[in-house]
Amino acid sequence: MQLTYTGDEGRYYPTLGLAPQPGETYDLPNDPGDGCWLPEEKPAKKASAAPQKKEGSDA
Repeated sequence: MQLTYTGDEGRYYPTLGLAPQPGETYDLPNDPGDGCWLPEEKPAKKASAAPQKKEGSDA
């Protein structure tokens, strides 16, 4: 799972063997659960349907 580290610099996670940098995204097996990680935001998909045009006059 892709998680972005939001904690303080210099923290070390011995079970992960990782000293993450704030703002960097890492591929982790699961969220460490300490509140310092956010799921990577994927861009929202835009609707592919074009808006329908009204037929007839604008009177």
